[in-house]
Amino acid sequence: MGDDGGVLRMALLANPAARAGRAALDLDRVVDRLRHHGIHPEFLTAGSPLAAADAARRCVADGVERLLVLGGDGITHLAAGAVAGTSTVMGVIPAGTGNDFARALGLTARSLEDRVDVALADPVALDAIDAGGRTAVSSVIAGFPSNVNARANRMPFPRGASRYTIATLLELPGMRPADYRLVLDGEAHEIRAAVVVVANTRFFGAGMDICPDADPTDGLLDVCIVGDAGRLELLRSFQKVQTGSHIGHPKVTMHRAIGVEIEGVGDIRADGEPFGELPVSLRAVPGALMVAGASAAPVVRD
Repeated sequence: MGDDGGVLRMALLANPAARAGRAALDLDRVVDRLRHHGIHPEFLTAGSPLAAADAARRCVADGVERLLVLGGDGITHLAAGAVAGTSTVMGVIPAGTGNDFARALGLTARSLEDRVDVALADPVALDAIDAGGRTAVSSVIAGFPSNVNARANRMPFPRGASRYTIATLLELPGMRPADYRLVLDGEAHEIRAAVVVVANTRFFGAGMDICPDADPTDGLLDVCIVGDAGRLELLRSFQKVQTGSHIGHPKVTMHRAIGVEIEGVGDIRADGEPFGELPVSLRAVPGALMVAGASAAPVVRD
């Protein structure tokens, strides 16, 4: 029920193209489950990223109280940009390839119907990453993993998380560490690195545990830097990222800060989506997102 005693207004933003189109098969099941609860949401068009972002912003401005998102990290990223800093609750129904944001919040280890139920649960206030008015929810990446992510998104096959593994192997021959100036809460660091990841939640790249201690309720950003590593060394460290054991590698350093500036040359990506070019200034925004059923507790892998 809404605050005025009326029916709670909900909208459903779906990405039928998620998981190479297989998410379209989930839409009927999601709608049936919502109707089981007596909910008839407004349907938002997601024919393109721009259309999805515009539709999400319009519905939030129009007073929708809960925005349900069906798909992967990409559509969640777009929806978060609309709801951040508002009272609109975001209900994530993970049905994508990576689902890294949902995985970090314990929202994936259920059936699709259970995921719908959780998207209707009470909300939890979570932090977001602000980049001059733009919003990211999981991570902002520069260097080698940005190139891997871009290639993986272009690949029509294989389906599933193995696409990221193959993209890593294909990008590896062209990997070159680069020079960056990293400013953490005003303290500057001149570094040469293959990987720079600024994270709000722990996973990226379809389940790689890049920042195992990231907590989206602590008001801090976790930063993972893989230094001047060679190709073979980088490949070995990426194998360790699957379990989070890379943090003990001598070329890996971890930091925490409220504000992070990255200066250098190259493209950056956020939550697996294009996010412009360096330089970029990032800041943790405490409690910027209200996410249904979320948990920041340690995650048991599904």
